[in-house]
Amino acid sequence: MLHVVRKGALLTLALLLAMASGAPAASPTEEVKSVVDQVLRILQDPALKAPAQKKKRRQMLKQTIDRRFDYEEMARRCLGPSWRGLSPAQRTEFVRLFGQLLEASYADKLERYSDEQVVYSGETVDGDYAEVRTAIVRKNDRIPIVYRLLNKSPWMVYDIIIEGVSLVNNYRSQFGRIIQESSYQELMRRLRAKVDELQKLEKL
Repeated sequence: MLHVVRKGALLTLALLLAMASGAPAASPTEEVKSVVDQVLRILQDPALKAPAQKKKRRQMLKQTIDRRFDYEEMARRCLGPSWRGLSPAQRTEFVRLFGQLLEASYADKLERYSDEQVVYSGETVDGDYAEVRTAIVRKNDRIPIVYRLLNKSPWMVYDIIIEGVSLVNNYRSQFGRIIQESSYQELMRRLRAKVDELQKLEKL
């Protein structure tokens, strides 16, 4: 079976901290903070809280995250060496399915935000790569989250590390095992099945 990374609200809040538009010279931390404010404004907007506004609210959240969440870079790293053997059409399909997997996994969790505090503890920049260190702080708990970014003008998130666990490495291990034990075609079959499952649950 293909298991979705399950960190509940942690993964959700991590994905909240993808990227949003900022000034060209903005630092990685400034870019991350920008999206936090933008996403929280959507989640806290009274006009968008009604059940009838669910679809609109989620579309707005998706648009905000998608602008700075590099699904292609993340998908390429998750697939590992197998990526090189794919045709352009196969790569496009894999990226699309992978993006749908993430979206379907965190869609409902995004709205479980309950006023946790996000703090920023520094960043490291090495050429076109950066890490932004943050934490989600709630009562009697502190969850460290590190964002890995690649400068593609602007900075784009390509990995998230929650409590020391890399999302990319987690999926790469799962995908690699499926391909080794079966085939790339089997991986795609399981991806489609998992996305369908999550999307059906979303409609319940």
